[in-house]
Amino acid sequence: MRFIPVLIFTLIAGACSDKKQESLGLADQDSTRMIPGEPTVTNVKTKKPPAGLIISSDNIRIFGDTTIEKGKIYHSSIKFEPYISFQDFQTDSVDMGTAKATLDLSSKKGAGMFKTRIRNAYNADTVNFAGHYTFASWGCGSPCQQAVIVDRRTGKVYDAPGATRGYCFKPNSRMLIVNPPDSTGFYDDCIWCKPIIYLLDEATKEFMERSPTLNRPPR
Repeated sequence: MRFIPVLIFTLIAGACSDKKQESLGLADQDSTRMIPGEPTVTNVKTKKPPAGLIISSDNIRIFGDTTIEKGKIYHSSIKFEPYISFQDFQTDSVDMGTAKATLDLSSKKGAGMFKTRIRNAYNADTVNFAGHYTFASWGCGSPCQQAVIVDRRTGKVYDAPGATRGYCFKPNSRMLIVNPPDSTGFYDDCIWCKPIIYLLDEATKEFMERSPTLNRPPR
């Protein structure tokens, strides 16, 4: 009767082996899958498609079925994670209702080519950027936008960064977002769609790109 303990040991060992394989995801594909919120499916063979890297860029990697043609992936979006805010660079005041200076188109080379756009923005708007500036932009092709700022205290015109997906700015902040994300916080995954944050240097009237690594506002 010595074979009985051996038989019992064999059965226990086999059960443990099956349990270990199941816990590691190595169990037979013919199994019962129980997923919360879904009906129980018994004895369904599942065959995993070839998995691999489909698309890779600086901020996103898409893994999936490598048998799918890349041309069939029509769209992907990336979540924009703001690293600074408009409040970090608020101006001391906003010149609301203050008389503006005469527009000086000669202060910037080439401004005369877009005098109608600049003049209309300057005359139509009150301060809309950084306390005492008018921010004006216009299309220059697809996808392309050009922009300038006009100091309402002096009337002088200065360059602003170009864009492909527009701008976001506030009357009481020196911060400018070029190619801002949509209302849900996402932007298209393309080489010209990535949001870029700039800060206006009041002393030089130049826009300086603000890197995510410099996440502390200057004093």
